[in-house]
Amino acid sequence: MNARTAVLFDIDGTMLFARGVGRRSFSRAFVEVYGIEYPDIDGISFAGATDSGVIRAMCATCGVPNPPAKEEHFFLRLARHLDEAMDALPPEVFPGVPELLAALTAEGVALGLVTGNLRSTAWSKLRHAGLDGYFTFGAYGDETPDRVEITRLALQRRPAGSRCGVLAGDTPLDIEAAHANGLRALTVATGWVSAGDLAAAGADGVLTDFSDTAASLALFQSLCEERICP
Repeated sequence: MNARTAVLFDIDGTMLFARGVGRRSFSRAFVEVYGIEYPDIDGISFAGATDSGVIRAMCATCGVPNPPAKEEHFFLRLARHLDEAMDALPPEVFPGVPELLAALTAEGVALGLVTGNLRSTAWSKLRHAGLDGYFTFGAYGDETPDRVEITRLALQRRPAGSRCGVLAGDTPLDIEAAHANGLRALTVATGWVSAGDLAAAGADGVLTDFSDTAASLALFQSLCEERICP
């Protein structure tokens, strides 16, 4: 890898655990904006999901209208509540993540985000986790509910002249998004999917976590060499 290389990272389950504050913030903002309490907030799966996709599904379940202006109001409320919650309870950063990001940055690799979070909540989580200084581009869940499309947008925004070959994530949806965009999927079993299930879903590389920086860098290197998008 060199200064002409870019790699993409998912956030939740891949780099950090937000300790449930996102779910609680969703519930609180939903009541404030749509006027009713969601009946089964604990039953919603956020693994690999996008925030825009989740709120649209919640509204459909409850039969409440969700025009663009109301959805934007919800996003603003969600961001405020999540930021306040993380002031009191910062995210848990997974083993080896800061060291890996620092090592990639030291090699001149451009780091980008592919996340189902809103732009605002993505950067809030990274800031509270102390990881916000590493990333220079990305795409977000308030731009589209489709993770494949989010990945495509992120690739379009990578630094001019850089080439990207790897998306690091923790779910089969990250694997799908990587492969649909011609990337290798490097997965880590720190989220809600086991290493075996990630391998069965077609991951090109699987790690238990990023605690071994040298091994993690070697896997990024080998996968980048296997497949670099134009």
